[in-house]
Amino acid sequence: MATVLLLHSALGRRPAITGLAETIRSLGHEAVAPDLFEGAVFDGGTDGYAAAMAHLETHGEAAASRVTQVYAALTGPVVVLGFSWGAGQAQRLAETEPGVVGALLVGGGGRYGGTWDDGGRWRPGIPLAVHHAIADEWVDADPLAALVREAATNGSDVSNYVYPGSGHLFMDPELTAEFDAEGAELFAARVQGFLSRFA
Repeated sequence: MATVLLLHSALGRRPAITGLAETIRSLGHEAVAPDLFEGAVFDGGTDGYAAAMAHLETHGEAAASRVTQVYAALTGPVVVLGFSWGAGQAQRLAETEPGVVGALLVGGGGRYGGTWDDGGRWRPGIPLAVHHAIADEWVDADPLAALVREAATNGSDVSNYVYPGSGHLFMDPELTAEFDAEGAELFAARVQGFLSRFA
């Protein structure tokens, strides 16, 4: 079994994250879902995302440091599962920490150029699954495609799951403008399938 580290989005540790952690535990895995924003939680919608991004600008560096601290306290093989902002943090861990054995990136991640360019460093053989809605305005399709190509070229098992609609966090039932019940059910099944390789 693996320890699954769930890293929440800029909206904070919402109930959908803690609920998913419970589901993962019911499958026999360990699951850790830290509150990286120390209690700050935001709703979706234009105002909610604006407030979340403002919070991230002020507290993002400290939150990223907490990610590193939480990971350092884990033992055994770790699968990282990140959402939006948390997907970027999950990608960072997958690329730099030898204890990470798999990564799921939801609504985020990618290989960026310019100031973000690190030359490409996806570790060979580390399974990767990316999940996003086809019309998600928060997802940069080209950098994400570049990461998928890089990981596949490096010999990793890669799945690129694209869901209907535009919901950024389409699996969160409390975000009514984004939630997609069929997509959420399919997402949960795919997460379970990904984790089954570490049973």
